[in-house]
Amino acid sequence: MPPRELILEMAINRVFEQLEKSDEFSGLGLITAAPVIRKDLVGKRIHFRLWQSEQGPLPIEGEVILANAVLYPLDGRKDDSFQKHLLDRDVYYQFRRGSLIGVKKRAGTFERFCQNANREIETWLKRGADAKDSNCANISVAMLLGKKAAIPPDQKERFILAGAMHLFAISGLHVAIIAGLLTLILRALPGPSWLETILLLSILFVYVNITGAAPSAVRAFVMIAFWKASGLAGRRGAAFPALVASAVFVLALEPGQLRQKGFQLSYAVVASIILFGGPLGEKLTALFRPWPFLTNEELSVPKKLGVQASSWFGGALSISIAASLASAPLTAEAFGVFSPGGILLNVFLVLLAVLVLWLAVFSLPFASQGIYFFNEIVWALISCMDWLVHSFVSIPGLFFKAESKTDWAPELTVVIYLAICLITARRLPEASWKAFSAAPACTMFFIAFGVNLSLGK
Repeated sequence: MPPRELILEMAINRVFEQLEKSDEFSGLGLITAAPVIRKDLVGKRIHFRLWQSEQGPLPIEGEVILANAVLYPLDGRKDDSFQKHLLDRDVYYQFRRGSLIGVKKRAGTFERFCQNANREIETWLKRGADAKDSNCANISVAMLLGKKAAIPPDQKERFILAGAMHLFAISGLHVAIIAGLLTLILRALPGPSWLETILLLSILFVYVNITGAAPSAVRAFVMIAFWKASGLAGRRGAAFPALVASAVFVLALEPGQLRQKGFQLSYAVVASIILFGGPLGEKLTALFRPWPFLTNEELSVPKKLGVQASSWFGGALSISIAASLASAPLTAEAFGVFSPGGILLNVFLVLLAVLVLWLAVFSLPFASQGIYFFNEIVWALISCMDWLVHSFVSIPGLFFKAESKTDWAPELTVVIYLAICLITARRLPEASWKAFSAAPACTMFFIAFGVNLSLGK
């Protein structure tokens, strides 16, 4: 049917980031009531972009609203990446060029708490920032709360080209980093392991909802929940089965996620790290270890520090290689970049990201009382991250612009790579690092059939 003006009632499932002090808001919702002429819309998912004419807080997730706007059916034949993204999420209509009439049902106490906490944390993270520090303060908000709109466009383009955008806007990595911090804190407290797991998942659940419950963050939470549950069940070392179980659970709730690049990236990267990154890390750690003929007892303190540094570098490099091998084909198709230089760059960026997020969490109670010292350390670390990205991107040959040739090559490349890793790990558990021999073949296959590459900044 052609576009037409309608009054619809919608339950808001997700609200996208908005520009500061904007009266316009957008997101995804579920139609709960429609005029008789379009009763077929009830129960359908919809993307909306509306104006709020009256002063007051913008609607949030969990609320039911009434709005008057124009309904547009989406056309999958158009070369529009956002429309394709919506269609992948089983959203077939857009509701825009209209305004909010009113809120039929307010959000619950928990949803309002999360929204208020989000605003307070953003205020604390920006406290003490002058014009010089404003960009870094905005990036700290994006990293801890997932507000990518706070990142300036030129910086965002640079991060995407470097293959590092996942570090500057909330992703599964950020949820894992916060989970690591909570684990360190909770393990220092007395109590049984099951209580530690319940507290960890409860706090992590609240954090994910404070950040807006982005799909990537929710998937990471589900992965961690299944992994911790497998530990409580006595299945130590069952990371990959827990990953598969979490994927089945997510797809059972929303089968359409299988077509989404975010879902594919999340599970492909974690599977690669488990199947390939772990075994490769053991090999690289042994390869990089200085003074290999000395035992730990024979090492002096400086030499022990050197061994620990080499061990960290070997582990971090293996994880970066594994993550890049699984993500490169998908990111080349989704973002139009191919970033082999990101393998080395991410080794250092991830370390800095851990420090930034941990210090950002630590700074909140101090910033709430007007003490900005830790905020300034966070901004200095972010400035260092930005300098690293800028320096690496300026080196020719480390980063390429990519244009996808086919729709099937990226996914097929990742499937072949992960299948080889899985088969090798199962049949040769002591030598699963040999899967690395398949990595160049998969990369060459992808470059030959998947993308056209060109140098560019």
